[in-house]
Amino acid sequence: MIKRITGMVMLILLLSSLSAFCYQKTTILTDREIIERLTRLEEGLKALQKEQKLLKEEMNKRFDEMDKRITDLVHTANTIVMVFGGLVVAMMGLVFWDRRTLIEKAKDVTVKHIETDSRLIRVLRELSKTDKRLAEVMKTFGLL
Repeated sequence: MIKRITGMVMLILLLSSLSAFCYQKTTILTDREIIERLTRLEEGLKALQKEQKLLKEEMNKRFDEMDKRITDLVHTANTIVMVFGGLVVAMMGLVFWDRRTLIEKAKDVTVKHIETDSRLIRVLRELSKTDKRLAEVMKTFGLL
């Protein structure tokens, strides 16, 4: 039993002395090193801010270009709508003009036919005075 206790004490002493070799010395930063690191951080921050500003300007430029393209497309669409609207109005005017002209021509032709028919009926009435058969036919059609 004494051997065991002695063995354990030895083991504890041995293990406790190993922990002394495991100690690592921490690096202590001086004020100068801290200032240098802060200076580098500030320079890096300034560089990032400058790059961010350049990206922002580039993005604004692209947005302006897109805005100009959209405006041009809207103007083009408006022009196309106006052209087609003008064509529709012109076509409707042509249709109305053609219809009016056609009605006038039809009216003139109809009047000429009526005048010709009335002359023909007068001629037939005169002939029916001498021709009894023609008079009977005209009476059946209600022309005498």
